[in-house]
Amino acid sequence: MDRRSGFRRVAGRAIFVLAAVALQASAVEAAAIKVYSPKIEQGETEIEYQGYRTFDSDSTKDHEQVHKVGLGYGITDWWAVEVKGSWKRDPGGSTDFNATEFETRFEFVEEGEAFVSLGLLVEYELADDRHAGADELKFGPLVSKEIGNTTATANIIFERQVGANRAGGVGFTYRLQERWRFHPHFEPGIEAFGNLGPIDNFNSPNRQEHMIGPVAHGKIGELSYDVGYLFGATGATADGTLKAILEYEIEF
Repeated sequence: MDRRSGFRRVAGRAIFVLAAVALQASAVEAAAIKVYSPKIEQGETEIEYQGYRTFDSDSTKDHEQVHKVGLGYGITDWWAVEVKGSWKRDPGGSTDFNATEFETRFEFVEEGEAFVSLGLLVEYELADDRHAGADELKFGPLVSKEIGNTTATANIIFERQVGANRAGGVGFTYRLQERWRFHPHFEPGIEAFGNLGPIDNFNSPNRQEHMIGPVAHGKIGELSYDVGYLFGATGATADGTLKAILEYEIEF
């Protein structure tokens, strides 16, 4: 048994345990703005910024902001880790530090080994004590497929709140991306994000959050960018969300 095959067996058992834990209690919070690829580069060290800002005529949905700064490292060709600090501004509020996030990704199947590339994202969000929030566990499969000059990627993420302040229900969200590999400096595409609510009783359609819009990706030197504007598709979603992700690779 090779190293990757052995890892797949262990990871499969870990996924089963995570799923059993997650089905006990949870809720879903703010929108995610990043679609993760299953691909992992061994030895890659990067500094990352993620941020978004909402726009809406309704003051309860306007000017929400999230900013995250993280440091990630590819430990092997199938395992990567990252730690991030998160700052959030609720509509009408101030920007405050709200959480520390610990993230790990695994790559099970590389491009060309099977019909699709397959990986797993596991993230634990440690809430800041000043906000009396609940910790949160997120996990789910990362799937990618190259079709001609395009790459289609899907993330199906389950979210579970943990701790004394947790809310009930297991959250279900999705992140989708279709990307045209036009040029390394500029790859246009489209992304969609959605939050359906707890899996045992999905929210009614008008209370679900869905957004979709154009994005642009590219890499110039050691700097990669991912920017876009997402349009809300339901009344529960802000009319518009401006997103930006910047990654800078560090060489030692």
